Amino acid sequence: MTRIAAPPSPVRVDPPCSLALLCEQYRRHALSVRVVVPDTAKAELLYLGRFFAHFGPPESPLVLFASLAPKRLDAFLAEYAEGHGPESLCNMKKSLRSFLRFACESGYVERDLSALVPAVRRHRLGRVPRALPEECIATLLTGIGSKTAADLRDSALISLLATYGMRGVQLRRLRLDDIDWDGSLVRFPAAKGGRPILVPLAPEAGNRLAEYIVHGRPGSPHREVFLTLAEPFRPFTCSSQLSAVLRQRMKQLGVEPPEGVSRGTHGFRHAFGTRLVGQVPFKDLVDLLGHRDPSSTLIYGKASLGDLRQAALRWPGGDR
Repeated sequence: MTRIAAPPSPVRVDPPCSLALLCEQYRRHALSVRVVVPDTAKAELLYLGRFFAHFGPPESPLVLFASLAPKRLDAFLAEYAEGHGPESLCNMKKSLRSFLRFACESGYVERDLSALVPAVRRHRLGRVPRALPEECIATLLTGIGSKTAADLRDSALISLLATYGMRGVQLRRLRLDDIDWDGSLVRFPAAKGGRPILVPLAPEAGNRLAEYIVHGRPGSPHREVFLTLAEPFRPFTCSSQLSAVLRQRMKQLGVEPPEGVSRGTHGFRHAFGTRLVGQVPFKDLVDLLGHRDPSSTLIYGKASLGDLRQAALRWPGGDR
């Protein structure tokens, strides 16, 4: 099942109020008919918010669907491709095709317009993971102080990301009950159809986490570990909030990742997987990344250039 990540801030555009009922119908359709997870339905609506904004935003669903001509769809996708990366464009196309199929099935339009949006074709294992360099991670780990609650929180969450390479949603959903201080274990909840991750609590990560919980975490009825630092204190509700924290710290410390490397949590995750490939048994790497399907972990094998060179066959006639 394809899952779509929410678009990063600061370009988040929520759907307009005039289309609130339409968006709610689409959300329910996605959950009950397509059977996607709630996070995917939410992310799709954020991408569609950008699409709606391109048209005005429309005053009503009738105005929106009356304007959906092939040329306008082509113009929107061309404009979107100029201002966004390949991953964002891919997610936009998926969201748009699903929305247009929904519009036909729900009777808003007479024919299925989803064919007007080019199909998304991606080669399996066609990319190499783009990891956040270790020197960038080291700067973030050593550069954040411990003077404020924000310092303690950000130091703890960056240490967890660097140590365990979990997904951002797993960090956001981590609860106080998931930490076994007596047994020195931490359990990260399952995400994206994967499996929960139970790992030993590393000393440095554990110490930073304890320091934040004791001295930096505000009092709150919420059981999630990481909270916002402005009242009312609440858990992070979307990936863009967590990404904003990481980008702010990178900017503050002068950390500039290479082009194409995520400035969000996935840069840490790719660094974790790349760091361990070839160093631990493959099955252990699958478990540590929380993948249910081992084939999802195979892409990290492409990051070990030394092993790939040894596996390469000599080109016929290459000695001449």
